[in-house]
Amino acid sequence: MANFPYRKTEYRGFMNPFWIEPAKKDVMGYKLTGVKAGDVIPQGTPIKTDEAAKTAVICKYAHVLAVDTDKKTLTVTRGHFFDKSTKCAISNGGTLTQLSLSSVEDDKIVLSAANSTIKAGDVLVEVSTSGESTVTPVAVPNRIVAAEAEIDELHDTCSATHAAVVLQNVVHYPKEYLNETAFPGSMLLAGCPTILFTIQ
Repeated sequence: MANFPYRKTEYRGFMNPFWIEPAKKDVMGYKLTGVKAGDVIPQGTPIKTDEAAKTAVICKYAHVLAVDTDKKTLTVTRGHFFDKSTKCAISNGGTLTQLSLSSVEDDKIVLSAANSTIKAGDVLVEVSTSGESTVTPVAVPNRIVAAEAEIDELHDTCSATHAAVVLQNVVHYPKEYLNETAFPGSMLLAGCPTILFTIQ
């Protein structure tokens, strides 16, 4: 019997972040900055757009799934776009305390020093410093990626929505990206009040 060569391909599993398909998508796509060939931008990724230039940056965050006993090694969701130089903090909707990273892999982040407060369920958000003490998110999203985008030498754009219902228990956005509403369990995207977040 002849042996036929084959190529093994792996596909990422994911849950649809939208409760229903986005009601409104922007007519044109956005050119993503800070990405490289081979990057995959998942559906539901938060972005900050420049409407005049039709460009967008990814708002980086990572959901902590587990913390090792050393209080430094974190298991996080894939697709966070962090690297070793990323400045981040634990999201709490209030005062942010910056963390320093020692190494970053696809689903592992190692802090430069042990942190006794971090726990599973926390969310890390990319931050910048202004002066000596103020720590704020680098970008607050005003759009959400409507469909998965694969970046290559010819394609560096993504589609986006400005009206949708999103499952927060799927995307786990940091509190700094959201605004509370009068209805318990529901929130709005801070940069776009026509995107609603709920838990199901």
